[in-house]
Parts: sequence; C-alpha cells; structure tokens
Amino acid sequence: MTTAEIITIGTEIVTGQIIDTNAPYIARILNEKGIQVLFQTSVGDNKELIKSAMKIAMERVGLIITTGGLGPTANDMTRKTVSDVFNVPLVSDKGSYTHIQKYLGSLHVNISDGHKKQSMIPEGAYVIRNDNGTATGFALRQSNSEIVCLPGVPREMQPMLNKYLEIYNSQHKSEEGCRLTRSLHTFGISEPAIDARLKGYAGREEQIKTMTLVHDGIVTVNITATVKTRESAIKLLDRIERDIRKQLGLAVFGMGDETLESAVAMLLKKCNKTIAVAESCTGGLVSDKFTNIPGISEYFLEGIVAYSNKAKVDILGVSDELIQKHGAVSEHVAIAMAEGVKGRSSADIGVGITGIAGPTGATKDKPVGLVYIVVIVDGNIEAKKCRFRGSRIDVKNYSANTALNMVRLKLMQML
Repeated sequence: MTTAEIITIGTEIVTGQIIDTNAPYIARILNEKGIQVLFQTSVGDNKELIKSAMKIAMERVGLIITTGGLGPTANDMTRKTVSDVFNVPLVSDKGSYTHIQKYLGSLHVNISDGHKKQSMIPEGAYVIRNDNGTATGFALRQSNSEIVCLPGVPREMQPMLNKYLEIYNSQHKSEEGCRLTRSLHTFGISEPAIDARLKGYAGREEQIKTMTLVHDGIVTVNITATVKTRESAIKLLDRIERDIRKQLGLAVFGMGDETLESAVAMLLKKCNKTIAVAESCTGGLVSDKFTNIPGISEYFLEGIVAYSNKAKVDILGVSDELIQKHGAVSEHVAIAMAEGVKGRSSADIGVGITGIAGPTGATKDKPVGLVYIVVIVDGNIEAKKCRFRGSRIDVKNYSANTALNMVRLKLMQML
C-alpha cells in the first residue's frame, strides 16, 4: 500500500499569514484513493529547508506531494530543489512553454524570463498541464520515491492533482491491497455516544477501522476499509455504511462533501418548500450558507439580519412591548422574528435566531452562549433553547448549524 507525505511550501504559510487549505484537500483525496497519508509538513521559501524536507520524506514514504514554489519569482525554488535532490538537470518543456505563451497572450501579458522559468522541469519528469495558470506541474520517479510538484493556488492545484491521480490509478490498479475511506456526517448526537455504538467494529472486523472527528457540532465518522481489491473495499464500505446509518438514524445527514446546508437544500426541493430566515446573533451566517448552494434561489426567498431591536421592530414587525417584557434574547422574540420573516416573504418555513454570542452582553439570567432558535412550518412552532460554549465565532457556527438541522429534521418528517 502506498504511503504519502504532503509538503506545503511557502513562507506565508509557515508564518501564519495565510491558512493552508491545500494539505487537507490533498489528504482527503488521497485517502479516498487508497493512498495512506502519514505526514504533513510545511516549510518556508528556503532552498536548504525544502531540500531537507524532501530528503526526510523520501526516507519514510513512497509518494511525496508538494504544493507551492512553482511561480515566476526568485522565491519559487521547488523545481530547482527537486533537480538537486534527484540529481537530474532542468530542461525546458516545449509544450509547457507554448501553453504559457498562449495563456499570457489571452491576458495581453508579455512572457517574461520568470514565466519562461515555469516551463522548466526535471529531465525525465512527467508534465502535469495547468489549464488555469502558468505554473507547470510535474511528477518524477526515481528508485522507490515519486515526487509530484503542484502549484500552491488551490484552483490550479486541485484539477492538476486529479489529472495525476488518473495516471496513478492506471499504473497501480493491478497492485494487491487497497485502502479506501468514506466519511459520514452527523448532527444532534454526541461523539461519545457515536463512539460507544461503533466500538464493536474493531473487534468484529480487522479490515474496518472507524474514527470520529468533531467541528461546529458536526460529528464525522470516517470509515476505512483495508482489503485486497478496490471492488471488495467498496462492497465492504457499502455494508458498513448501511449498518451505521441504521444505528444512527436521522442523525446522519450526508457523506463526503455534503454539508448541512446542501442536505437542507435537497430536502427543500424534494418537499417543494420555500424558506426565509431572520437572524440576529448569527449575523447572516445561515443565509450565507444557503447562498453557497447553486440554484437555492428557487427555495430560499429571504434572509434578514435584524441585529438591533429597532430592526426587529421595523423590519420584522416584532412588538416593542414584547422586547421590553422578555428581552431581545428570548423564545418569544425568536418566534416573532420567525413569524415576521415568514409572513413578509410568504415562505413555507420561517426561521428566527436570537442570542448572545459574547464575549460581552451577558446578564445574570442570560449568559454568553444563550441562543433561541425557532422554526415555523405550516403553523407548527418548534422552539429550541441552546447554551453553546466557546468563542464568539463558535457560538455563531453552532447556532447556524443547529438551525439548519432543525429545518432538516422538519423536512424529513414531510417525506
């Protein structure tokens, strides 16, 4: 079974100026393809440090994937470092040079010496074309090590990784041993509760391993099957997935890339229902999640951020007396917000969210993290009082996901 290490190159990553999104993406894709990622390394734009990271990786894994350092500037050192580590010269690839000329020509930019450098690859390497930029990717194999060098820009890197993996799969499909991972996402059930229900897998089947991960209230169950062939792995994962879904029931909302909002969008379409959302403490986060879904405008009619009391009164029609009597953070106001946005938009479903995200704004009776969420469907009101812990951002994320899950469960009842 192939083992891999991911090396992300760039001083901006090491110093925390940007967040590395490439490594998580690559790790997930490799694991899905049965390639076991053992290490992730980040290194700055320093030739000796990059060389050291590559040499260490060569000693402990069979496949190295790097991102970054393939640009046109002096700081971009990946191709030269690979040339030195593998002791092969850099040569110009004519196809890459022609592509760079055409790409820059379409942008009315003249080709520079730096851009010419981007067509250079180690001799004997396989070229990975870049349809979205000028950085040429390449894969080079020597002895027991293979290194794949990709650009750091995600929109360039991701399709190039997929191109490489098509080649990898065709070269390795006859090899024995396959390791595939499948992810199931849940909400509304705790990690310890899931762990207790899945504890038996390790003893029953050595070919199966499960692991849970938690973020923003979502618990993801990673199921890994290790068997001889890909077909056997898929069949085994299908069976285990059915078993886990049976045990966890409606808590499972999706798998792989599916999100809570995409699950809700699919159910809105199935049930032919429309929705509108009134948000206070979440600041439009639920609406933002919805608008990440293509075609959602057919079902998501309106999102209102009524942050101040005045906005709640003027826009949503919440009674000022109601706010004075119960406070803006109360079940009564959350209901009025949901009713107000549902009525003004003529949506089938109305959602109201109000709470205290912190770190200030708390009182003796209303602590930080107190959030009221209301979902109204066909005159039926479901209200939930929550107490979330963590930072201001944590409270917002937990609140938004809880609201989406409440809507999801309501829609599930309509199927």
